[in-house]
Amino acid sequence: MTTTSHASYTEERSLVTRKELVFSSIFVAVGGLIGSLTVPELYLMLIPLSLLLLLFREWKLFRGMSELRRTGVLRFEPRFRTNRKEANRSLTVVLLLIATPMVLSFFLPPLPWLALTMAIVMSWPASNLLEGLTQLVIEKRTGRKLRKFYNWASFRDEVVMKDYGWSLKFD
Repeated sequence: MTTTSHASYTEERSLVTRKELVFSSIFVAVGGLIGSLTVPELYLMLIPLSLLLLLFREWKLFRGMSELRRTGVLRFEPRFRTNRKEANRSLTVVLLLIATPMVLSFFLPPLPWLALTMAIVMSWPASNLLEGLTQLVIEKRTGRKLRKFYNWASFRDEVVMKDYGWSLKFD
């Protein structure tokens, strides 16, 4: 007779770490310098693009905000079909972020193309900065710390995610 062991652990972190914020700030500052030297009006596309990416990345948090405030926890169980759809959407967005500047290079002169390319490329780091700002706003309004969590379970040789979500914790 063999015995099996079960282990369960929780990984918890803030939405954006300080390291991510520092690197994102550096990337956006350098990209902003290059973008402002080319065609600043086109570089301003960074603002709506980063807002759209923030909404895309954290739509579950924004959608479940009332439940998070009420109960202090917003929990999701991973489901194969849903996760597959989300992974396909994420892959599509990343491929669009990569392919759009390549396609634009055929239609735009060099300086406008460079400004738009910098705006598209810098939209992901800028959305990291907006995510940090979102975390600060939520923490200030609720008076609690916002944390992203993942619950993992280990069974034999496999590690699977039991659930994930966000929680509001007192200091």
